[in-house]
Amino acid sequence: MIYPQGMDTLYVDHGDDMHIIHQLDCFAQRIHERPPFFVYKLTHEQLWNACRTGWSAAKVIQFIRTHTNTPLPSTLQQHVVQTMGRWGQLRLETDRNDVVLTGAKKVMDEIQRLPSVTKQASSRGPDSMIFPHTAIALVKVALAKHGFHVADATAATTTGKSLSVQLREDKPLRPYQSTAISRFVDGNLQSGVMVLPCGAGKTVIGVGVMAVLAVHTLVLVPNEASAAQWHKHILDFTTLTPDIVSIDDGFNTPTPVTITTYQRLTARRKNGDFHHLRRYTKHTWGLIIYDEVHLLPAPLFRLAADLQSARRLGLSATLIREDGRASDVFTLIGPKCYEVHTVDLVRQGYLSQVRCQEILVPLNAAAQKTYDAAPIRLKHRLAADNEDKLPLVLSLCARHRDQQILVMGHYTAFLAKVARQLNCPLLSGDTPKADRLKAYTAFRKGEVSCLVLSRIANVAVDLPNADVAIQISGLFGSRQEEAQRLGRLLRPKAEGGLFYTLVSAQTVEEKTARHRQHFLLEHGYTYETMTAAEMEKERMMNVEIE
Repeated sequence: MIYPQGMDTLYVDHGDDMHIIHQLDCFAQRIHERPPFFVYKLTHEQLWNACRTGWSAAKVIQFIRTHTNTPLPSTLQQHVVQTMGRWGQLRLETDRNDVVLTGAKKVMDEIQRLPSVTKQASSRGPDSMIFPHTAIALVKVALAKHGFHVADATAATTTGKSLSVQLREDKPLRPYQSTAISRFVDGNLQSGVMVLPCGAGKTVIGVGVMAVLAVHTLVLVPNEASAAQWHKHILDFTTLTPDIVSIDDGFNTPTPVTITTYQRLTARRKNGDFHHLRRYTKHTWGLIIYDEVHLLPAPLFRLAADLQSARRLGLSATLIREDGRASDVFTLIGPKCYEVHTVDLVRQGYLSQVRCQEILVPLNAAAQKTYDAAPIRLKHRLAADNEDKLPLVLSLCARHRDQQILVMGHYTAFLAKVARQLNCPLLSGDTPKADRLKAYTAFRKGEVSCLVLSRIANVAVDLPNADVAIQISGLFGSRQEEAQRLGRLLRPKAEGGLFYTLVSAQTVEEKTARHRQHFLLEHGYTYETMTAAEMEKERMMNVEIE
């Protein structure tokens, strides 16, 4: 049953009716999961995506009416009709070194009154505007923010150089991975974005798309660890050989399949020259894969959207940004072409059920006095580095001594103390790449049972055998960070995963923790809060029982 609320919100109790779920995913964005209720939003991007797949405004409204017993708000109907009515009204095309925006005069009259668009134009007419090629991303984002869909016909028309490659028959894909690949390839999408939770095998899907299209491919990743994982997966899942697949070192000519980081792509010399970007634009790519595509709206990383290829694929586990620019991803790359939700994969047995437990740790008297007198920025640091968290970390690690444990935090100085006490590796931005990769490998093999990780491991680090995560501190309540860290535990395991978060009581950490906790609850995770004293009492009871 669907319960419409306001202009663009639907509360849904679908009773595990997969037909309703699949239909809703066509035109609405699931934003909250509080079984049995789910909350969907009728976003511009999802409604435009529905137009692309053959839905009309009348069909969307009729579907909602069929599954509700309450009147549809007139504002909701108007929102659907107006948003879907703007599908395809504007078009961007290449004209030599410029791009031209065209549309019906009525629409163009509205566009002419938008300073964020007009200031980018080099000339204007009654039914067209001309922009420099470098302004494509800015113009598309500005138009989307004002509710205007634009068909981008400026991408390269070449299909890219062909590649002799096949998927290995001894590496079967999961059903939803095969569906994701066919959704992109068989749907003849020039570009699109896929959203799947950590542990669902996004890399495998990207490799599968590359193998089916069989074209020269550039893979953009957030860090060197992710680059190594992509390199391994490509060689493991396809018939390609190491001479065809490379991790770019910044000096050699790109190979038919090249993997590089966003940092290298956006690096520039003292004279301002983006020399690596020029290297990549000289190659004719048939496909560009943007791993962790939610990073793309960041100012420098937007340059990655200017790379030209026949097709572009964005992959993300957490299409969430605290700056509210997550929807820019669809504008810069393309529509969402596939999504699968954590709760659904847990139900099907592909991901683990993770239990979340927040432990409140009070500051001691001296630390509380210092905290009370500190400015707000320092308060965050003092709460994060609460010394009384250390014995609790040691106690939790002792409790789970037979399991694989990740200890994660924000400030490396305090993390270094934890690592020394646990006698285990600390991996941070200062750790040489070779040492980080060696430690990850040792953890995966079970040779090391505990790693202490800074924010460097927040994204694109594959540690599938992690059982327990202990979060000492975070980035001011970042939902993206929370989802990525919890995602380390989602790989299937018999007993599920345990995600502990240590929070300094009666400090700014409690407020930011509420923000993260609210996000996890909305996405269907079980959450329990207790004090450090209660945790210790529980531990002593367990010792007595044993």
